[in-house]
Amino acid sequence: MSAAGLETELNPMQEGDDMPSVDEPHPLCWFCRKKPATELYIQPKSTKRVCATCLDRLQVQDAYEHAWLHFLVLEDEERYEEVLAGIGAFLEANRHRDHDQWLARSITRDRSSVLFEAGRYAEADEACDAWGRFPFDNVTDRWFHGSAKAQIVQALGRPQEALAIFEEAFSHQDPRYASAIPYYLHWLVDFSDAVGQPVDEKWRRVAEAGAEDFAVEMPVRDSLGESMLALAEMTREMPSKRQREWEATHGGGTGEDKP
Repeated sequence: MSAAGLETELNPMQEGDDMPSVDEPHPLCWFCRKKPATELYIQPKSTKRVCATCLDRLQVQDAYEHAWLHFLVLEDEERYEEVLAGIGAFLEANRHRDHDQWLARSITRDRSSVLFEAGRYAEADEACDAWGRFPFDNVTDRWFHGSAKAQIVQALGRPQEALAIFEEAFSHQDPRYASAIPYYLHWLVDFSDAVGQPVDEKWRRVAEAGAEDFAVEMPVRDSLGESMLALAEMTREMPSKRQREWEATHGGGTGEDKP
């Protein structure tokens, strides 16, 4: 299971995310688009006008993703208790700035991941359930949680249940996030293989939607599962349709945030 930062990579921005530059008048927060933009969120390559609440959120997220680099080293060294203590301490130190519970959700997610890596599957399962009680921002959050929960359940020796869990999560589809579909196809193949059955044909149209978003043909292989794996590999380094449209509109090289 992946940890901090993955959701940012997989969750494409919504329509209208291209905002005026900091030099242009814009009364609303760039991030929430609800409150007045009273603060500046400064990054190495861009500056955005945001509200005070969102400034807290963005700064906490940046700090946690930076701290995770250290925790990841500890995890690679199998120093799991230190990682669990570290992320718990980070939450306590920053809880007062966690207005939307992004940090609490992220740390609950990462606690599940660390426990899974440590082989403490029953505890990981409990943490994963706690993570799932937070609201999902979009379908890719749901897919991510479903894949993590299914991995844990499979490790606990219940492969049929694992497949059902992932299929339920993946059944929630949203065309705005079609570019993330190929990334998750290997889980569908893996969980199906674990119970000795081919990928159900009902998923073909979902895979085709992912192919369409990258403007490629669905690969033809001996089985649907093999076609899905080929699609995932084919699109791994490709820009999605939305990314290409953004590049065509902005011309690239502007220094602004990409979708």
